[in-house]
Amino acid sequence: MTIPASSATHGNPSISPLASDVHVLDSCVTGNVDVIEQGITLLDTLSDDDYQHVATPYVNSSIGEHFRHSLDLYCSLMNEQKTGIIDYDFRRRGAPVEECRTTALRELKHIKQWLLDLRSGDIYRHVEVKTEVSLHQQYSEQLTSSMARELIFVAAHAIHHYALIRVSALYCNAEVSADFGIAPATASYLRGQA
Repeated sequence: MTIPASSATHGNPSISPLASDVHVLDSCVTGNVDVIEQGITLLDTLSDDDYQHVATPYVNSSIGEHFRHSLDLYCSLMNEQKTGIIDYDFRRRGAPVEECRTTALRELKHIKQWLLDLRSGDIYRHVEVKTEVSLHQQYSEQLTSSMARELIFVAAHAIHHYALIRVSALYCNAEVSADFGIAPATASYLRGQA
């Protein structure tokens, strides 16, 4: 449910806080779909060789490895209903998705459909999140969060990797959209400068 801009005014007593939250959360899902669609668009323009190329010395991982990592975080969100926890330490290093562009495309399309199928109740839920927090020893923290917060994090994390993917794609002379790998706040700033 999206609230018309004229109704979504803070401080309006006729709008409940919950209704206002629905607009924000719908934007959260829409933002994630935008990120996934950017990935699909880029992968449609790359060759299989480009997908596997490591643009050393600029980056240390292939485009495929960056996509695999971003996809793993989305998989952690999707697996939460089965496992009861979002485990950001879940990794599929060396999995076929790192080398197979069509596998990555298939996974991106699956994630997009999962996002589109989310309901308000799914997004509002509290979730448990586990992640390692130390470089020097294996130490994890487990925290309570919300699916909305984690969707925001995973999209921002994917955008960060898209910025690195952008370097590799340009190195391969691929066509990359101007907003690929650009954070929403940066995009807003750039629009304000135009």
